[in-house]
Amino acid sequence: MKKILLCCSFLFLTACFSGFNSEVDQPQTSTVSNVYTSQFPDVPIPMLMKADPKNTLTTINSTGEKLGRENFTGSMEASNLAAHMVQNLSAQGWTLIGSMHGEKSLQLYHKETRYLIVFIGVGNFSTAMEVWIVNHIDNFSMPAQGNDAFNLGDLPPAVNSTPINDNFNDFGSDSVF
Repeated sequence: MKKILLCCSFLFLTACFSGFNSEVDQPQTSTVSNVYTSQFPDVPIPMLMKADPKNTLTTINSTGEKLGRENFTGSMEASNLAAHMVQNLSAQGWTLIGSMHGEKSLQLYHKETRYLIVFIGVGNFSTAMEVWIVNHIDNFSMPAQGNDAFNLGDLPPAVNSTPINDNFNDFGSDSVF
């Protein structure tokens, strides 16, 4: 009985070891196969991120494009999620315009008639991501006159022309900008 148990243990360990080696030999890359699309068909979302329908708001514009915001939460590390979004959105034809990475991340993309904004933040036990898609407005201009919400009227000239203190070593000193 001991020989059979020993033989089974040996076979089990051999199978585990050979499975471990095959995973190590193959590089793991982020591909479109490990993503899904939720509200926006050309925005691939990692499988580890789950949609939050209670905090999602989408609409369809006059040309039939879906616009709005969709929220996600998941167990994916924020830096890996940011890199994943850059790689897979580029593959979908989105052009990265700019990004900022830190405690929270922001990525801005452009594609045809839309802008895509991706916010990534870390919560207590999960990573949160917001995906916003908005229209690109061609030839948008502010009205020169009128009584509407966008008319700022004549602004007074700048009062303070003192340059901003660029010496960051004075942090906490009594100097005023």
